[in-house]
Amino acid sequence: MSAAIGMLKEFVEERAAGVLTTTGIPRVDILKVTEPTELFPEIYQPLVSLILQGEKRLLIGSQVMNYTAGQTFIASVALPVIGEIVHASAKGPYLALRLIFDRAMIADLLLDDPGPAVSADTPSFCVSHASDRLIDAWFRMLGLMEQPDEIAVMAPLLEREILFRLLRGPQGAVLRQVASIDDRFAQIRNALVRLRKDYATTFHVDELASASNMSPSAFQRRFKTSTGLSPIQYQKRIRLYEARGMLFARPGDVAAVALAVGYESLSQFTREYARMFGSPPARDIRNLRATSPVGPPGYGEAAAG
Repeated sequence: MSAAIGMLKEFVEERAAGVLTTTGIPRVDILKVTEPTELFPEIYQPLVSLILQGEKRLLIGSQVMNYTAGQTFIASVALPVIGEIVHASAKGPYLALRLIFDRAMIADLLLDDPGPAVSADTPSFCVSHASDRLIDAWFRMLGLMEQPDEIAVMAPLLEREILFRLLRGPQGAVLRQVASIDDRFAQIRNALVRLRKDYATTFHVDELASASNMSPSAFQRRFKTSTGLSPIQYQKRIRLYEARGMLFARPGDVAAVALAVGYESLSQFTREYARMFGSPPARDIRNLRATSPVGPPGYGEAAAG
């Protein structure tokens, strides 16, 4: 571990309270987990997270990504992932920072520093080591927790610096996708917004491709490059994640929830739910209520990081 990460870790650990600590700084949170977790589904919004201690594993489509102290994960689109905390304990908790991206701020920064063109084959997520300059910007950003009267003025400036360091680093191409006006990325972003908003509606890939001004094969290829999933797989995961949250709120109403998220067949819903979460709906929710009274981990994107 570098000295810079060590200093930031000590500062954050003293101020971390519970799993999720809101810092008072817009869209910046601290994550703290004191024991390894099993695989659980999450929806990552466009964000960057920096691990300060511990290790996390992410499954995105068929890809497995591990990242640990001193590494950042960045996503430019909303991603359904399955994650687990690999290393964490009461004495050495998993600690991470998370910044949810402000697309307008990134777009404004790109006007001054557009950088090189982004290849259409660039995925919408990656892991990389954080530079000392990036860690220093994070340290000064978190330092605003001690000076809350400075947040309104200084936080946007420090956020801009964090984004600038990311743009100039190995994750710059991914970050540029967040606000890129290039049709290749804007069209996929629009398709993702549509699938998330109308997840209960049945779509045909040809329809989505036509709306994106792409051939079906090109659309499928570009979509999978961005998300690690096919459009159908992406929608299915969104449906099942939403269903789990609904069932937690009103257990026992499995048939109604299946219908609400777009399934016409209860047996198909039960089968796919069990494949995703390891147990049929009723049993999964019973177990979840016994182990996590506040709700499914990652539901509502609270645990991403």
